[in-house]
Amino acid sequence: MNGAETASLLEAGVAGRTCHVVVVYTDAGGGHRATGEALRDILAAKGGYRVTLVNAYQEVLPHLDLFARYTSRDVEETYNDLILRQGRTGLFCLGFYVGAVLNVALLGNQGRRAFAALWERTEPDLVVSVLPVINHLIADSLAGYRGGRVPFAVLMTDWAEMSRHVWFPKGDGYFAITGTDVCHAQLVRKGHPADRLFAMSGLLTRPTFLEPRPKGLAAARRELGLDPDLPVVCMLYGGYGSWRMLEMAEALRPEPPRAQFVFLCGRNEALAAAVSAAGLPFPALVKGFTRDVHRYMAVADVFVGKTGPLSVSEALAFGLPLLIDRTNVLPQEHEVLKWIKRNGAGEVFSTPRQFARTLASLLSKGSAARNPDSDAPGGNQAARQITRIVEDMVRRGAPGGS
Repeated sequence: MNGAETASLLEAGVAGRTCHVVVVYTDAGGGHRATGEALRDILAAKGGYRVTLVNAYQEVLPHLDLFARYTSRDVEETYNDLILRQGRTGLFCLGFYVGAVLNVALLGNQGRRAFAALWERTEPDLVVSVLPVINHLIADSLAGYRGGRVPFAVLMTDWAEMSRHVWFPKGDGYFAITGTDVCHAQLVRKGHPADRLFAMSGLLTRPTFLEPRPKGLAAARRELGLDPDLPVVCMLYGGYGSWRMLEMAEALRPEPPRAQFVFLCGRNEALAAAVSAAGLPFPALVKGFTRDVHRYMAVADVFVGKTGPLSVSEALAFGLPLLIDRTNVLPQEHEVLKWIKRNGAGEVFSTPRQFARTLASLLSKGSAARNPDSDAPGGNQAARQITRIVEDMVRRGAPGGS
């Protein structure tokens, strides 16, 4: 892509077309789709861009999914149902990752052809991946499309790469976008060219997480059906919930806290129904999947959850003290736990008794327990930084493109 082409793409209407960005994501976990949607919304607000979200496993590679071929679940359902909802984060999880990598290795050439067909159908000007494992397939397939002139970027949604080339493929013919110092350092050690490496001040979240906490806190709580005078505990275990949420709620029965709870159960309808029917001895608002997570976090006093990179980043955006469950930590989430301990950003617990005791301590501190809003990932400005990064990548085009 030459300078004249990119200049016209970046000015909506001048060349009679907009810049088409294809974002490749997965629904294995909730963070990848959420990041892709955040990017779409940010670029749409900027103007001059058309964004297409593509689920790699459902829309490009479903015929190559060995999980679906030989079991009762496809690869995303296996991850969401057995690992996230049921908490099988040990050997089963590692076995799943090995199986996913082998699946890609065995059917790699067919995968490259499937992505090549996708580019012919969608005609992208920029491709952004927000998922791991298959990025080498995307990079290879783009090399043969339009003379390799379409730039490709990997936008990291984890705190760090848990193993080499899980996120960032071999070679350096792509842009890498990171949201943490540890991930940036990994790429520097890998030798990724500095001019193809972009560091943001945190993981990409929706722009709504840049909004300040409401000045009229009591009114904001009333709008959400909450008591304006009681402290709010916001509990979120990712986009697919976890039965640990109910277990922790039950642990509070002996000594109910003087607080109200918001249980955000995500796409786990059974969990939401069970929490609603539990008859908890404290006020509880139970929600399934919602796009108003930012509204509940904005009126909260404490965040309780797992070590999900995106949900932790969202809570930090509002300066919430973190109370993090360190059981069932996914392999790629260990770096989140290290960061929390290293920066004193919150407390961790393993048992229901530890949870109840630590929560009582945090609630007793009130506003003094809140995190400062300066250091990244707190003070995260990624939603403002990403537009400039996208413009830069489109303007420069693919490294080595003919």
